[in-house]
Amino acid sequence: MTPSAPAPARDRPDGRPALALPCLLLFGAMLNLTLIVPGLKELVIDELGGTVADAALFFTVEMIAYLLAAPLWGLASDRLGRRRPFVVVGFLASGALYASYLAVDSVAALLALRFVQGACSVMGWSTVMTVVADRADGPHRARAMGAAGASLILGVGLGAPLGGALAASFGPHAPLWAAAALFGVLGLAAMLLEEPPRHGERQSTRAVLGQLARTPALALPWAFYFVERLTVGLFVVVFPLFLDATTGGGPAERGRLLGYFLIPFALLQPVTYRLADRLGARTAMAAGAAAYGAALGVVGLLPAPAIAPWMVVLGAAAAVMFPPTLALTAELAGPAARATAMAGFNLAGSLGFALGPLAGAALSARAGYAVAFAAAGALALAAAAAVGVAALRRGAARRLSRPRA
Repeated sequence: MTPSAPAPARDRPDGRPALALPCLLLFGAMLNLTLIVPGLKELVIDELGGTVADAALFFTVEMIAYLLAAPLWGLASDRLGRRRPFVVVGFLASGALYASYLAVDSVAALLALRFVQGACSVMGWSTVMTVVADRADGPHRARAMGAAGASLILGVGLGAPLGGALAASFGPHAPLWAAAALFGVLGLAAMLLEEPPRHGERQSTRAVLGQLARTPALALPWAFYFVERLTVGLFVVVFPLFLDATTGGGPAERGRLLGYFLIPFALLQPVTYRLADRLGARTAMAAGAAAYGAALGVVGLLPAPAIAPWMVVLGAAAAVMFPPTLALTAELAGPAARATAMAGFNLAGSLGFALGPLAGAALSARAGYAVAFAAAGALALAAAAAVGVAALRRGAARRLSRPRA
């Protein structure tokens, strides 16, 4: 018996999907990702007697949880044909686990809780990304992906400054309490999410995986996102060290210069959907990666006065890449396997972001900052070339398939 479809989601009168709630949920989840950074030293090193390596593991463990858990949650969501319960449970559990950090008495216990919290957190925000993709079928997909991307980046960019202000005003534990409360609010707000229409019977695990296996083209956006996240992870580690060697500025200056990169990166993403709509997702990906790779590759050669304006250029180029990559993933995956496809997308990105800092540290130590930036830029240019070839082949295939007059 085919289950009855839920009432259609209430979209705007012009047919555009209502994205305010999903984007607010994504913004809040990413805000929490960096909100606790200012109090990490007090939590891990001062109170638990950990080391700097233990503090780094606090983030690495969460990335590992993302890698392992995201595909499982995506598969479960597709199999059940439900989205909202995964978001609600993921966010509420994350809030409870953030509050529990204050009660632990060892680094080992903290890291164990962090792994579970990471698995719960990715259940929430990865499924919200699927909700955006579900609601954005048709001509407004790239616009929706741009709004989602802006929400993600704005959350990441604003979390650390807000956490620092809370820690300065209310003590080092304030960011943890704020993160726990915010996840609780996000979980309650997620109860208002509307389920997407179901498409027939519930899917078996074999059917969902079979549909993905019949869509090998998904490897293109997944691989592209892996490369993009790897270069960003490298940049996050190498750029502050490069600034210390070049300008000698402290944390305030480094934060300001990173802001010059992050603000255009976030704010321009809703605009770049027009480029994806006009050129096609693959062509926009290639153009964005080419500009980004060229700008990133020369960062290590910049004189100090040129760094600030160049960060604006780099952020604007980076903004072109994410919306069409996410839109292409949503386009290629059918509705019945979309959460699994989105989980694969996030897995590829998390893996790239986990490996990027290691590659950046190794290259910088062995060959210097300029070589590290040049290698990252060359990798982005190679990705642009690969996607460009795919776009040309797709265009040629379409021309050949058109009936002749």
